[in-house]
Amino acid sequence: MYKKVKFLFVTFICCFMFFITAYAGGNNNSKPTLTGAKNEESVLLPETVRESTARGGTARGNYISSSMLNISNEGYGEIGILAMTLCHKPVKKIRMNVYLDRWDENTESWVQVDYYYFTYEYKEGDDDLIDATESFSVLGLPTGCYYRLRSFNAVFPFEGGVESQGPMTDGILITDGPAV
Repeated sequence: MYKKVKFLFVTFICCFMFFITAYAGGNNNSKPTLTGAKNEESVLLPETVRESTARGGTARGNYISSSMLNISNEGYGEIGILAMTLCHKPVKKIRMNVYLDRWDENTESWVQVDYYYFTYEYKEGDDDLIDATESFSVLGLPTGCYYRLRSFNAVFPFEGGVESQGPMTDGILITDGPAV
């Protein structure tokens, strides 16, 4: 029964990933592409955009099917965060390091303001470890600023070694009032 529920959950998450609106280039209202932390590029999305989703890599790996990050403006200073790693083979361990950055207009660069580490390990007798998902909110950070997420999603196969992906969202404005 537990495997069926887990399968339905993973299926739901996969379906959710394909129905999220993506904002790509070509929007003349967005600010220009900016160089961020570790020379990674990011875009400051228009104020009306409530969320940004990023997927790690364009090709499926030997173990990782996909990795995903989502940042959302929940309104009243609340930042919604979703991080996920899906594997198509069982692994020994999944690690997700999620970094929250804020855009500093004075230096025109991204500054890391917080980080979150999650580790899932296979234990003998448990179901196969094939996915990891974390969803949570962050409160108490300055509003009226742009925030983005970066992550390092790594899987550790039973055979040894490591495989990783590193999605990064675009920047969204976090408001002190209701989300637009």
